[in-house]
Amino acid sequence: MSEPQETELYDHVDTAHIKSSIRQSKALLINLFLLCIFDYLLYRLFYSPVSSLCFNIWIAVSSLFFIICWSISEFYFKENHYGLNSANRWMQFICFGSGVVIGTGILLINFNLTSLNPPLTAAHVLTLSSVLYMITGIICLTYLTQSLRLFFLVFLPTILPLFISQFAHPQTAYSLFYVAYNFILIIFVFSAFASHRNKRRMSILFFKNKELKLNAEEQVKWTDELYQQLQVEMDKSKEIELQLQLHNQLLEQKVKERTYDIEKMNERLENNAQNLRLAHEIAGIRPWHWDIEHRKIELTTPEQDRITKDWKSHQSYLEKIIHPDDLLFVKRALYRHLRGYTARFDVIMRIQYDDHWYWVQEVGQVVLRHPQSNIPLRMVGIRRDISQEKKDQDRLKLAASVVQQAAEGIFVLDENLCYVDANPCYEQLTGFKKQEILGKHLFDITQNDKFQQKNMHLNITKQLLQKGEFDGELNENFLSGKEVSIWTHINAVKNDNDQIINYIGIVSDQTEKKRQEQRLSYLENYDTLTDLPNRFYYNYQLHQYLVSQKNPIKQFAVIRFNIDRFRTLNEFLTNNGGDELLKKVAQRLRLTTPEALLVAHLNGDDFAILYEISHIRPSIEQHCSRIFESFIEPFHVQGHDIVVTVSMGVAYYPEHGRQIDSLNNHAEQALNDAKRLGGNTVCYYSPEKSALLTQGVNIERELRNAIKNNELVVYYQPKVCAQSHDVYGFEALARWNHPTRGLIGPDLFIPIAQETSLISDIGRFVIMETAKQIRICDDLGFKNICVSVNVVAQQIHRGQLLNDLDDAMQYYQINGKKLELEITESSLMDSSEIVQEMLQEIKQREIFISLDDFGTGYSSLAYLTEYPIDILKIDRSFISKIGNPKQEAIVSAMIAMGKAMNLTLVAEGVETQEQADFLNQQKCDILQGFLFSKPLNPEKSTEFLKTHKCVGE
Repeated sequence: MSEPQETELYDHVDTAHIKSSIRQSKALLINLFLLCIFDYLLYRLFYSPVSSLCFNIWIAVSSLFFIICWSISEFYFKENHYGLNSANRWMQFICFGSGVVIGTGILLINFNLTSLNPPLTAAHVLTLSSVLYMITGIICLTYLTQSLRLFFLVFLPTILPLFISQFAHPQTAYSLFYVAYNFILIIFVFSAFASHRNKRRMSILFFKNKELKLNAEEQVKWTDELYQQLQVEMDKSKEIELQLQLHNQLLEQKVKERTYDIEKMNERLENNAQNLRLAHEIAGIRPWHWDIEHRKIELTTPEQDRITKDWKSHQSYLEKIIHPDDLLFVKRALYRHLRGYTARFDVIMRIQYDDHWYWVQEVGQVVLRHPQSNIPLRMVGIRRDISQEKKDQDRLKLAASVVQQAAEGIFVLDENLCYVDANPCYEQLTGFKKQEILGKHLFDITQNDKFQQKNMHLNITKQLLQKGEFDGELNENFLSGKEVSIWTHINAVKNDNDQIINYIGIVSDQTEKKRQEQRLSYLENYDTLTDLPNRFYYNYQLHQYLVSQKNPIKQFAVIRFNIDRFRTLNEFLTNNGGDELLKKVAQRLRLTTPEALLVAHLNGDDFAILYEISHIRPSIEQHCSRIFESFIEPFHVQGHDIVVTVSMGVAYYPEHGRQIDSLNNHAEQALNDAKRLGGNTVCYYSPEKSALLTQGVNIERELRNAIKNNELVVYYQPKVCAQSHDVYGFEALARWNHPTRGLIGPDLFIPIAQETSLISDIGRFVIMETAKQIRICDDLGFKNICVSVNVVAQQIHRGQLLNDLDDAMQYYQINGKKLELEITESSLMDSSEIVQEMLQEIKQREIFISLDDFGTGYSSLAYLTEYPIDILKIDRSFISKIGNPKQEAIVSAMIAMGKAMNLTLVAEGVETQEQADFLNQQKCDILQGFLFSKPLNPEKSTEFLKTHKCVGE
């Protein structure tokens, strides 16, 4: 075996040993782990009545060490997924660590366990040590003798404590044990060497046998291949022999045929020579033959006569007729060809004839050279007059330059309308390089997937083929991605026989012109703030729908759309914030109404929507409901989360009018009806409803009489603690006990009252009645009841609120802590010092202040920091949507924010147990809603107190 092969053999053996060690490492670690456990159990079961802390720590550390090492070997060193160097270092670490762990255990047995009280006997110590020492040696012989280094990394730290201990104990007491110990040690060492040698020999033999097997397989393979090649060669030999016989027979036949062909070829050569002379005469080609060896040249005259001249005289003649600027170039080209530097002598030069200069092309080639010296001996060539071609080329270059420099796109088509040329401007217009469009049909580079496009291109193609021209404007989408508006003019080019041979097209880019026209149209018909159609375009489009005879719309709705309290919002946000809010409202409106015929911004916060009514579309009620739902989400404007409510008025065509003015007026009347109802609703125009609402003045008059005649009553809705469900208090709610209509809710008369001074009178009445009810509850023993009263902006700004509160508290002798004022966000819009001073005056009377309907208006966090607010009331619109993850997140955020600011949280409109459980989970303080009780009259509210536990009882 050669030295390289021997080196490869040992490398393979070492690699195999490392891989074998890695495979057996898990078994080695498990056996050593079990050995340590076994030795510790022997100690605990048979030898030690007293526990050793050091030995317990050793068994814990050793167990942890073996488990960690086993895990790393199991999950990191998988088959063929590790490096040999890292595997070798890991095995060395495992072996040395295992030896240290076992050696430490033996050391503790010999020196720590003997110090216990009572101590282990010498026999016990030696037995425990011998178990660790001998079984470790057996395990190492089993798993590690393929590498003596790994074996001794375990074995040496293991035997070292016992080796030392034989010098620490008296020889007379342990001499027999240590003689046996040393003898076994020698046996282990010799066994390790013998086992290592045997395993190494087995590995070498295994590798050699493997190599021999591979060589034998290759020999068999080569033998098969040689046999197959031999068989192929024999078959080829037989085939060649048959072919030779066939070729001999065919050769004789070919000789006869060739003789006949040569005769025919001579006849064709004579004919070709005559044709060549005729072609030379027609083309103006004059051949020449230069005998360089004898310095003679044979020329052809313009009359095709052949003359022979001396080369020297011909050379002098050439120097006279060749243009001086071309003479040096001609001499150099001839010299380079004669020297063999160029394959052909080819020059274009000017010669003088009859006092005129003509362009000629001279082409020649050496056809014979000296075999030894490579000196040229004979040269043939032609001269051709190219004056006319030169003029034509100059004209073509000029025309090409004009085409290339033109500021408009120019292209050339063949008779099949396929591109043959295009200038750079046309490349820029189409977005294609010239090479990308050559050979393609005129409209192959444009989109043709739509029927309208395909039909237009087909008509243009027919017109070109029939009339030979086209002139018109096109809006093309090229496959390169460019969209342009172009004016295209295409004309046919015909030959002398009036046949079309090409088409020339001129293209002008109209995109910028169209863009300017569209911009002007946009400025005329669209609102620049919201990008929606303006009032002019809205009225124009509405007129088209009304008078159109083509595809008439049988029925549609005019929806007038208005933002509630926009003027207040605009003052709060400033003009820039108001404009930003309008933009976002327009964007949301556009996204919410994709099926609408038209969405327009008329002016200010006034919008209009045209919606076709059809059985295949959602109803107008569904359409309006979808708009309301889209405005539940707040708008983020200038750092504020603004919840916007809207009002809508609807008029139908043709039921409510057939003219623009009537439809718009009726829709606006319906919108005003919605605004009178407090906004956040939709009203539909109807003559009957309109007649009723026009009686608003009568309602106001009846309301004034109701106040005088004591027709107003106060109902009380209980509030309960979320955790205990104890009664916290009530909310006072005004009702109108009409003599003929019965009990009327506040939604009908409160908006009218807010438009007049009646709201202050109603507020004074509710405060007095509330104080009266608190006095009654106090006399009945319900000392901890707190009743809330709603206060509107007009009551605050008119300056009568404090007097009303003082009168009620003084008359009924109640404490301010039993009273709570619910103030809406709109009441706090005016952040003047007067409002702040009034709220401070209210706080001085120990009256609680609650911020009502938080989150539905402007939701400014400044209210919670600038005003002395004690209670935060979450609006029912959020509570009703509990179950929706987004709504739950908003409610949770409100509660968390209120808790962080030490505010009491009240949730109104709780109607289901699911809502109550969620609010209780979020640590909301007080709940109010139909789940606990509807609003009660004064008598029933006191009965409710008697049947329910109150706070503080």
